[in-house]
Order: sequence, then C-alpha cells, then structure tokens
Amino acid sequence: MRVLVDSSTLIALAKIGKLNILEIIFKEVFVTAVIMDEILREDSPEKEVFRKALNSWINIIDHKGNPEEFRKYGMDAGEASLFLAAEADDRLVLDEANARRFAESKGIKFTGLIGLIVAAVKTKKITRELALETINKLSTGDFRMSLELYLWAHEKIERC
Repeated sequence: MRVLVDSSTLIALAKIGKLNILEIIFKEVFVTAVIMDEILREDSPEKEVFRKALNSWINIIDHKGNPEEFRKYGMDAGEASLFLAAEADDRLVLDEANARRFAESKGIKFTGLIGLIVAAVKTKKITRELALETINKLSTGDFRMSLELYLWAHEKIERC
C-alpha cells in the first residue's frame, strides 16, 4: 500500500515545522509531479524543506489522464492527479471536501490529516505530546479545522 498525499497536507505540516511527522508515520509517501509543482512554487517559504524531503522520503509518481477533467467535481489539478495515480490498495490523504466525497463515491481509501494524527497515536507511531502539539499548531495557523474536529481529535488523543 502506498500513501498519496495532497499538497494542502504537506503545506500545512511544513508551515508549522512538522512535515517530518509523515515520515515518522509512514517512512515514505508519494506525490505526483502536479503536487510537486504546487509545493515548490517560487513564492513558497517552505520550498527548501520540500526539496530536502523530495526523493528522500517523498517520492514522485506518474499519473495517467488529464487532471482538468476533474474540475467538474470541484477538484484542483493536484487532487485530481492523485486520483489518476492511485491504485486499488493505495490510501490518499485528503482534506478538501470535494475530493473526499469523490473518493468515498469511488470506494477509494482516504483519510484526513487530523484523523491520520489520531490514528498514529492509537497505533503508537507518534506520541500523544507530538500529536497534541501538532493539532494545536494547525489550529492556530491557516489550516481549516472546525472547533468540533479539534475537540474530537483532542479528546481521542488524550484517551490514548
């Protein structure tokens, strides 16, 4: 099973200095060239962090098809490229509602970043302290997280 990660997850973690949490949990993750282009934008302050991780533990994979065809589902090219690259046993890390609905309708395994963090604590891949620090930093940044989701995650992590 491969884990394919959308740019919003990568950017959110990089902005709070926690990109390596994905390496801790999975050892390696996969992105498409479209995602790579999104995270390596010229104006990205996290560009150097991504460059170090690329081809180390973030691997680039090909996709087949035209990502633009997914616009009708409300997805951007990066999310679409993940669907075009995904194989039957892959898991996608997605936080955008349209992409999650599409994955669910197609029977594609996916998780969101917050659910991923909670699951990593339950499986003892990361500590409660690291998980709480991460969700706290995410909640004060520009990562979109409802208060309900934050409280749910906090409670689940505390109970582990």
